[in-house]
Amino acid sequence: MRQVAFALGQAAVDARDTHAEQAPRLRAAVAAAPMVDTVGELRALLEQLPDEMPLSLDDHHRAMPGEPDQVHTIHPRLVAVVSGLATEAESKQPGLMLTQVYVPFPAEDEEQAAVATRDDLPAYGELPRAAYHLERGELRAGLKDVTEVLEELAHLVGEVAADCTEHDEDGSQLRVEAKRITHAAERVGKLADTVEEVAE
Repeated sequence: MRQVAFALGQAAVDARDTHAEQAPRLRAAVAAAPMVDTVGELRALLEQLPDEMPLSLDDHHRAMPGEPDQVHTIHPRLVAVVSGLATEAESKQPGLMLTQVYVPFPAEDEEQAAVATRDDLPAYGELPRAAYHLERGELRAGLKDVTEVLEELAHLVGEVAADCTEHDEDGSQLRVEAKRITHAAERVGKLADTVEEVAE
């Protein structure tokens, strides 16, 4: 048993050493491709990375808030991935994450890349963006996004769902609930303009 534990421990050390040796090359390869827009560009990047490197997709699209004109791109990013979880050989290794990002358009490549590589871009959708702002104490921005979410829910309940009901009374009740959600959206929207955030 001790021999197994020693072997696992040595494997973890060897893996860490290998990852440490590879890290500068991997960082350089990924940094050279801040945006990929074609299969060929992605293939050229992947050919420079180890076949066994973990690959993942970001849970969200990301974008600069308030940017009116944007175009879609893919941003590759190195992330730390835990391998051998809950074992003696548990260790962190570099992985590749692909994030769908909206960047300014029209704009120079350098300007677009500067946006794509930011690590503080909030999610593009209203609900995850609301969570992003609220978890950081940014109440006004977060509550404005919550207002938009509630308005969309009111539309789904009062129009989309209500139009699909078989019985008129069900549709009528859904429209009543939609009005309540709309009123909640109005109240939250007013709070978004007046709420006092905690001073840092």
